[in-house]
Amino acid sequence: MKYITPYLAYKYLKSKKNSRFTSIISKSSVIGISLGIAAIIIVMSIMNGFHSEMRNKILSMVSHVIVTQNNYELKDWDKLKFKIDRNNFVAASAPYVEGQAMISYGGNVHGIQLKGIIPEYEKEVTSLSNNIIQGDLSKIGNNPYQISIGSDLAKKMNLNIGDKLTLIIPRANSTLIGIVPRFKRFEVSSIFEFGMHQYDKDLVFIDIEEAQKLYEMDNYVSGLRLKLFDLFKSPGMSSIIRNEISPEYIVIDWTMMNKNFFKALQMEKTMLMLLMLLIVLVATFNIISSLFMVVSEKKSDIAILKTIGMSSNKIMSIFIIQGCFLGIIGIVLGIILGCLFCYNLDYIVQFIEYILGYSILDSDIYMISKVPAEIRILDIIFISLTSFIFSLLATLYPSINASRTKPAEVLKGN
Repeated sequence: MKYITPYLAYKYLKSKKNSRFTSIISKSSVIGISLGIAAIIIVMSIMNGFHSEMRNKILSMVSHVIVTQNNYELKDWDKLKFKIDRNNFVAASAPYVEGQAMISYGGNVHGIQLKGIIPEYEKEVTSLSNNIIQGDLSKIGNNPYQISIGSDLAKKMNLNIGDKLTLIIPRANSTLIGIVPRFKRFEVSSIFEFGMHQYDKDLVFIDIEEAQKLYEMDNYVSGLRLKLFDLFKSPGMSSIIRNEISPEYIVIDWTMMNKNFFKALQMEKTMLMLLMLLIVLVATFNIISSLFMVVSEKKSDIAILKTIGMSSNKIMSIFIIQGCFLGIIGIVLGIILGCLFCYNLDYIVQFIEYILGYSILDSDIYMISKVPAEIRILDIIFISLTSFIFSLLATLYPSINASRTKPAEVLKGN
């Protein structure tokens, strides 16, 4: 007896007596839910991919944690580095000097962000050495007045390896003829490319000691950059430095440096998910229509079942199971379709770009040149459960209506 309810739900779903119209509505509800689920998975996976790609690109140049002091001048950085490197969270650390400057070459002038580095330390905390496309980064520090520039800056200023440019520091020197800006000639020793316009155009690197001289910082540095084994431990590492080493240090982690940017990405993902779930919600209304049609066609059967002793709750459960079955089929098909699309996204995008004749993504705008996709199990579980709840709720009203069927009136009418 306990299996009779699921059996009847299945029989009603497959019954040949169902009208063609009811069958079409049932199929359309499954297709609607499937397409809705697939669309959500695709959109969420692309958003996850964008989020991860942009975070990784940003963190490839912006360290997980920065430690500095007032006025961005850190003294005794070597002693602090020794203490911090002993922490189990820390993979590596590197000092840096940072400031604004301009470069001049061939009559062109461009404002840049200058960073003084020690290449041996820098390669441990950023991906700079891995993104050198021309020249040799190790010349910085080994040869005097060597500079590494971005690929976009090199194209804009028409610079090549070995060219000599003028670096202008916005600090004045007092001379016999008056106040003149501070400038120095540098040779381009390497060109890097991160694939992000803001870095490839506006960032340059020189030796840390030369930067200290240009900015008159003596033995101070701007700060110490840390790379952690787990970037999500950054807030915890910040607390450790302030509480266990010294509260005088100013500690900034990557979540603070790009707080608004990552919050905007998360808000965008949340709003897109809510909007896409509305598609599934609309699709579940077809389940309501389908069940109403089945209830209308099966009134005689329902009356007979009630006459032989089946309770209203059992009648109700028949149509709840039937509606949930349609929802589950739609969810499973949607997950399969969405995952297949995401796993073949590169080929699909290439085909679309071939048809359109141009690239969909511009790295100058989106900071990445390809469409990424990252499927997360938690997203699929959340989407599946939410869609199942929608399907379940959609079955309640028609099921309740079926359970209220009065056998006497139905049989009398027949």
